[in-house]
Amino acid sequence: MPRRLAACCIAAVALAGVVPGAAHAQDGPSQAGGPLVVVAAPDADAWVRLLRAGGGAVRPGTLDEVLARPAGVVTAAGLDADQRARVRRWVVGGHRLVTPDPNLLTALGVGRGPATDIASVRMDGVSGDALWPAPRMVQPLLGRVRAVATARDAVVAGVADVGKGQVLALAVDPFGDGLEGHELLPALGRVADSFARAPDGPQRTGAEVYLDPGSLHNGVSAKPAELARRLAGARIVHVAGWNADNGDPRFDYDYRALIDALHARGILAYAWVEPPFVSLRFWLDHPECREKTATGRDALVDWRRLIALEDPHCFDLAAPVFRKIATAYPFDGVDVAELYFEPDRMRDDYTPFHPSALAQFGGDPNADATAFRAFRTRLVTDLNDKMLRLFNGVANARNLGFTLTVIDNKADPAFGQQIGSDIDALAGVAARNGASLQVEDPFTQWALGPLRYDTLVSHLAGLTPPVPAYVDVNVVDREAGRPTPAMTGAELDLAVSSASQGAGRLALYSAGTIGEGDMAHVPAAMAGTAAIFDTGVRSLWTVTARAPNGKDRRLTVDGVPWPAGPGLAVIPRGEHRLVWSTGTAIGPALLRFTGELGAAAVSTTSLRLSYDSRGAAYAVVDRRPTNRPSVADPAGGFAVRLPGAGTNTVTLAFHSGGRSLLPFIAVGLAVLVAAAGALLLVRRR
Repeated sequence: MPRRLAACCIAAVALAGVVPGAAHAQDGPSQAGGPLVVVAAPDADAWVRLLRAGGGAVRPGTLDEVLARPAGVVTAAGLDADQRARVRRWVVGGHRLVTPDPNLLTALGVGRGPATDIASVRMDGVSGDALWPAPRMVQPLLGRVRAVATARDAVVAGVADVGKGQVLALAVDPFGDGLEGHELLPALGRVADSFARAPDGPQRTGAEVYLDPGSLHNGVSAKPAELARRLAGARIVHVAGWNADNGDPRFDYDYRALIDALHARGILAYAWVEPPFVSLRFWLDHPECREKTATGRDALVDWRRLIALEDPHCFDLAAPVFRKIATAYPFDGVDVAELYFEPDRMRDDYTPFHPSALAQFGGDPNADATAFRAFRTRLVTDLNDKMLRLFNGVANARNLGFTLTVIDNKADPAFGQQIGSDIDALAGVAARNGASLQVEDPFTQWALGPLRYDTLVSHLAGLTPPVPAYVDVNVVDREAGRPTPAMTGAELDLAVSSASQGAGRLALYSAGTIGEGDMAHVPAAMAGTAAIFDTGVRSLWTVTARAPNGKDRRLTVDGVPWPAGPGLAVIPRGEHRLVWSTGTAIGPALLRFTGELGAAAVSTTSLRLSYDSRGAAYAVVDRRPTNRPSVADPAGGFAVRLPGAGTNTVTLAFHSGGRSLLPFIAVGLAVLVAAAGALLLVRRR
């Protein structure tokens, strides 16, 4: 082949983008700025926590660091006159400030009116009025302020122009008088992050969301593809398992379609069962197995029709129903949830008084109430153990993960006795059966605010025996007939951040009560306790970090080339230095991962992952692997199921560049033919 012709063909293929190692003139470190800075003060950590839970990359720092950035936060701790003058010059010069400091607002020219009594506000990002814990006197903002939160005609928070810059002015201190930051301005974290244009903070794929397709409300569609889209940030979806045993099979839910839709997005699906409830059909077919209350009536309590599983005959009858849901559909695990007895606050609901339970107790519950409560607690523990052993015995058990969901008894021991819950004993049950322990705080604690989970997390850390344990957060209507969920906006963000800080996991009840906007914020709130630096991130668990400019595709982690996607990368736990740069990606990208990543390596044709996972794991990558089955993710990329049950190392192989070479070969051949024709023409001349 003539040299000119060879060079022509090589150039054509190079232009088609398949020459490995091709240099890019634009490659280089990203010049984007670092996290939003909150000026160090006694309340700075609370501000940082709120803003991180809202999804921003935020850290505490000095006033000088704030003034070197495009935006910042000054808390109500106060500045001296010289510092306020410096801040004013900085804002006037074209920067953005968030502050509730009344003296600083005065220096910026934001006026305040006479004090007025305010008991609620209407705020951008929150539907309906937000009721305050108690009325308080507030001096509303005056002047040309674009309102963000109002009480009738009074502006409680708003944006004012100051020279070339702007200030998000707050007429109230969100952390004053011992407040947690969500009570007065319920969307403050997200609104402040957005106003200050804070870079996106890390996210955590660790949420487990409860879903009962038969009881959805809040405008949620039950179509499988739509549910999977809405829950795309979750790690696991716990799907109600009692919708497959109806008297008429036409009314059974299409579990297969939902599970397939979840798997396509790299989400695990667990069968959620609620013993002593089995199913409506079982209740109708076996009246002899209906649990009895203290007054002798059939135990239909709230929505559950309770079955006397303490009766061996009834348990054996129910076992095939439970086995069916775990084996007839491609679930990834099983959640045995809330197997307890009803408390004696209402005698008409108090359980268990089935003849089998009374025979096992061997006495008169009314004559020895203390002994009966102790018996109930032992029975709850034994039945939970029996349920997990049942599922561990199904044919596909080695491919399933297991969760045991129980109600905490440490924050309220009296209520724990009433329902028969002992989480130390239940931790032993979970440990013996290879299950995680999911702990729900009792409703008696729900009025304590979202940061109550700080205490529950500390309780779980001290469980004996040690077991993977995490919090189950109830997002339910605060009052009957109330149109909005109990937690939304900043309150929900703080609850999620607080509850997930120990294990990096939490459960949310439920998909039907959490608004779509709130659900989308859950992954960011779960990473709210991760520390963010100008040079990287530190976390107790795997997080997805964001490029400062949101689009870089090249990354080194501690100097090692990394499989980054467009503006995002899955980062292992620990402290890591991240260096983002422009240019073409090194190779395939890891877009999403449900396990705990240990290490990663990338080349032009492979991606190697080391990780831990108690059950199966899902990876979403930006191109289709050649050595493992995958399914296209509607959000982009391909979902790949990976083995779990411990520490694993997996290598995914790909075509060069992740694309077929045929189009590029065709281009090269076309150029070759054209060049050959040109040479023949020259020779003829």
